Amino acid sequence: MGHTTAAPARRHVPRTSPLPSSITLEFPPEPHRVKQARHLGVAALREWGLGRLVDTVEMLISELVTNAVRHGQGEQVGVLLAYGDGELFLAVDDGTPSRAYVRQVGPEAEGGRGMVIVQALSGSWGTDGPRTWCTVPVPDATDPRAQRGTDPAGA
Repeated sequence: MGHTTAAPARRHVPRTSPLPSSITLEFPPEPHRVKQARHLGVAALREWGLGRLVDTVEMLISELVTNAVRHGQGEQVGVLLAYGDGELFLAVDDGTPSRAYVRQVGPEAEGGRGMVIVQALSGSWGTDGPRTWCTVPVPDATDPRAQRGTDPAGA
């Protein structure tokens, strides 16, 4: 994430991806980039035949990228969305050495629930240095839940 130019968000399919389908994005930490990241993520899900996961993954992208834009210390935000081996993997790198965590907030608080939402919607989540990641299980196409369009994350 060492780029310092304010290039627009871009979609890039790496040739050496660890999973069969993936996109990477890199952009400056600007609030309007959250919407762009969601739109590109949704387009990738539809391209991969995972339209049934749009609501869940769109929310996860929104929460993680918003956190990166608001709290990140890097000059760029990096996003990886990858699909394979029965799961979707989302990682956001914000250049911050501190780790994301689930905060306890009161009922009147206007914010602070982002990681609670990520925890609730994802199969698993964690941090690895400046990167916060989560997974969403993708049921086999023969799974009856997939046929009904039920979101496997329970949303």
